[in-house]
Amino acid sequence: MGRAYDYGVLLKPKVLLAMMALYVTSYISSHTFNGEVSFKAGAFLLGLAAVTAAVSGANALNCYIDRDIDALMVRTLGRPLSRGTIGPSGALFFSGVLLVAASMISFYLGPVPLLLFLVGSGTYILLYTSLLKRRTRLNVLATAPSVAAPAWFGWFMGGAPLIPVGLLMGALVAVWGPLHLWSLAFVYSKDYEKVGVPMLTSNVPRSDAVTSILLALVTLLSSSYLLVPWTKTLIYIVGATFVNSILAIVGFRLYSRMTNRDGWLVFKLTAPYIVILLLLFTADGLLST
Repeated sequence: MGRAYDYGVLLKPKVLLAMMALYVTSYISSHTFNGEVSFKAGAFLLGLAAVTAAVSGANALNCYIDRDIDALMVRTLGRPLSRGTIGPSGALFFSGVLLVAASMISFYLGPVPLLLFLVGSGTYILLYTSLLKRRTRLNVLATAPSVAAPAWFGWFMGGAPLIPVGLLMGALVAVWGPLHLWSLAFVYSKDYEKVGVPMLTSNVPRSDAVTSILLALVTLLSSSYLLVPWTKTLIYIVGATFVNSILAIVGFRLYSRMTNRDGWLVFKLTAPYIVILLLLFTADGLLST
């Protein structure tokens, strides 16, 4: 049981659940937007399996690559590789099996799912973790395609064309990613400074870090209204405005006080934000049919 738990931790369960939620909500939104009547359980489950395996494998491989700095950071000290409960070879093999499984399922589903798998996993592992994370303050921008990929995957599997709404929805998810990660890095800035990872919001004066977070927040809140032209009721615009108001208030508190507590609040409230938007878009489609 202990070993199974440790391998589960390698998957970064909270991140995994968030990406699965993006797939599910995007699939349902696409299914509704496309006017589908019957729910194709087989296609839905295969797509979910591909996304789950891809995200799990990428997360486990990230833990393997970053095991040296994870052992030094307070936030990651409890990970299995840091505690030595799983060896590097075991983690590498585990991640490899998951990524191979994801690639095979994606290949079976067709060229577009395979391309989305390669874009999502490739940018996270190669571009972000291996190439840019320890070299530039703008490293998290490289995660944008990997965060958007589950939403694109779900939209495609739901049956609606990717262009324009599907791509736009994924782009909105991509805009959300940096805000979420930068607010976390702000809270754990000492951790990132200690290991020499140049996160934008940890290696600059706090005022500059807060400015970066607020610019990302304003960009996200503004971008949320890009889906309005494809809505047919007021539920999306009213709901989006409500959750945007909450985030705006929290952002103002961070600007006023610049405390870790307020940064943590931004991080926690942005976690469900993008899924809430997709659910609102889905509800709009359901109510308009």
